[in-house]
Amino acid sequence: MDNKKIIELLQKMTLAEKIGQLSQTTGEHYVGKIDSEMVETGPDFPDHMLEGDTLYTMGSIIGVSSARITNLIQSKYLQKSRLKIPLLFMHDAIHGYRTIFPIPLGLSCTWDEGIVQQAAADTASELRAAGIHVNFSPMVDLVRDSRWGRVMESFGEDHLLSGNLGRAMIRGYQKGEDGEFAESGVAACLKHFAAYGAGIGGKDYNAVDMSWREFYAYYGKPYEIALQEKPKFVMSSFNTFNGVPVSASEQMMKEILRGTYQFDNIVISDWGAVAELQNHRVAGNGKEAAEMALKAGIDIEMVSTLYLEHYEQILEENPALIQDIDAAVLKILQLKNEMGLFENPFVNEARENEVLMNPRFLEHAKDIAKRTCVLLKNEQMLPISKEYKKIIIVGPFAGSNQLLGNWRCKGSFDDVVTLAEGMKRVDDSFDLQVYESLKDCPQAELEQSDYIVVAVGEHWELSGEGHSSVNIDLEASQQQLIREVKQTNKPYACICFSGRPLALQNIIDDIPALLWCWYPGTQAGSAIAELITGQDTPSGKLTMSFPRHSAQAPIYYNEYSTGRPANESSYSSRYQDCEIGPLFPFGHGLTYTGAQYSDFKISRHHLTAGEELTISFQVSNPSGYDYSEITILYIEDLVSKAVRPVREMKKYQVVGVPAHQTVNVQMTLALDDLQYLDTSLQQTVETGKFNIYINDLDHPVFTIEYR
Repeated sequence: MDNKKIIELLQKMTLAEKIGQLSQTTGEHYVGKIDSEMVETGPDFPDHMLEGDTLYTMGSIIGVSSARITNLIQSKYLQKSRLKIPLLFMHDAIHGYRTIFPIPLGLSCTWDEGIVQQAAADTASELRAAGIHVNFSPMVDLVRDSRWGRVMESFGEDHLLSGNLGRAMIRGYQKGEDGEFAESGVAACLKHFAAYGAGIGGKDYNAVDMSWREFYAYYGKPYEIALQEKPKFVMSSFNTFNGVPVSASEQMMKEILRGTYQFDNIVISDWGAVAELQNHRVAGNGKEAAEMALKAGIDIEMVSTLYLEHYEQILEENPALIQDIDAAVLKILQLKNEMGLFENPFVNEARENEVLMNPRFLEHAKDIAKRTCVLLKNEQMLPISKEYKKIIIVGPFAGSNQLLGNWRCKGSFDDVVTLAEGMKRVDDSFDLQVYESLKDCPQAELEQSDYIVVAVGEHWELSGEGHSSVNIDLEASQQQLIREVKQTNKPYACICFSGRPLALQNIIDDIPALLWCWYPGTQAGSAIAELITGQDTPSGKLTMSFPRHSAQAPIYYNEYSTGRPANESSYSSRYQDCEIGPLFPFGHGLTYTGAQYSDFKISRHHLTAGEELTISFQVSNPSGYDYSEITILYIEDLVSKAVRPVREMKKYQVVGVPAHQTVNVQMTLALDDLQYLDTSLQQTVETGKFNIYINDLDHPVFTIEYR
């Protein structure tokens, strides 16, 4: 259908049909709850408006999965829809649909845009085969507080990396160039605009309070970067910003998102966020809430029904809003047309089983899971020595298949490869025994064992949306288990699963080796087994700092300089009862041998406008593993008129380094890399000196000067 016909269709629509396109509901209104995935993921909402013809004007459905169910709902809908405008089906496949990949925080530890794009592309293929058109991902909210449950959905604490990985994920979902998408692609929804990850105290849905300088320089930057990939949707966030809920903020949605960041496509609210304007007490009733959201530019109201209830009165009082409504409906119709839904609103049910969890996706899931694991500590306890065959796996995750994370979408625990199963696949000569606690293990078995793997972590239900915590220490019972294992005098290592960084100060000295696996997804056990048995080496690096204690959060690498930098004195910027700095910093991650950096060179020691300088160095891999080394370049502005962070990452590269080989790495710096946002919100750069760091934040490799 050409655009002229789309405009003609818009002109045929009644006002009620237009408002229906701006409204979203759940699938059970059409066919009942006949599918286990037809569940609500937020507060209850009133459905008294979804009776009669209104139900057959709706524009989209959330919370439905499978080709059979989407086809059934689409068919029932189109039979009664006057203009036969097909439905859009939307879902939250945050890190996989049926094949589950590692959580996004884990994906970010690869630092590899190609890997993130691949996981998104496989997810899109599965979604589209299941009849789903829009995916509520990626989330690029900058996060610095690991108490917030949704850090698992994020790409960590650096704004540039978060934006770049978000952009890669959009590219993978949509599978096209310049905002287009392929037949097997889905429309990406960038979320949550804006600054949702900065809730005060790490509490979900909480208010956000920050300066505009902080927003534009850091918290807004990931959206700005990711929007360059032209996602079809942006989701407005629950939180307030500058005293106004974002879903009612014309400043945030129109001036910044539409104006400054030049987003020109569809904005959808988060679940019930329009109705919740009343809870924020900026709207006295549903009519006021709906009007505020419409004025702010919320094109689709997710699941609450205030647009449907109050549009007549709103337009009677403010008839100019019909122009905004028409513009929103036109964008929705154009998207449905672009996806070919007018010609073919159904999906091939026979093809669904061919696509879901096909061997290629499962192999990708395993390879990607290996790259996300981060070796935090190793006192020569990993990999497991080849001579060790009688192995005990102990702990709450020893035999667990619940390794998918909170947003597991259509993933099934029954499909998960457990750690024990993975070990057997790697080497069927292992004599493995699995126990939840050491007390369950017979003494004779313990004495005869060669090695103990301690599988601990945070249960998946303890992180994710709505799961903020004041205490992010490893559970006391698990700390006790580690100490009991230590007392056996057997060689051992710890494997940890979680959706967030945990505070480990109280137990880290009792752990000789620690592999952090996040929630690795469907192929968890196979990936981890290959790593801990030495068939491959961990290579991930942290994208979020690990606090020593829960109360140390938020903690992040690019904190601002202070007049009293942390030192041994009590009268410095530190806690008196805690060591300075994180337990494991941003960028930390070990391999089994460790890359060796050498031969640092710089093309010049000064910069002027229009010039670039090149920093080169060599990375040597003394091990027998081929792996990807993550190289990171930071700058330190020695003197500036406005306070700047102690360090700022400006460049990074993921470099493949073959076993026993050396590769050359080059990174360039230009004047733009030295700029910062001043107190007048202007990009500026001042003459002076800058230290350059490569990976090691304690020892600069060069000092350069801008003249």
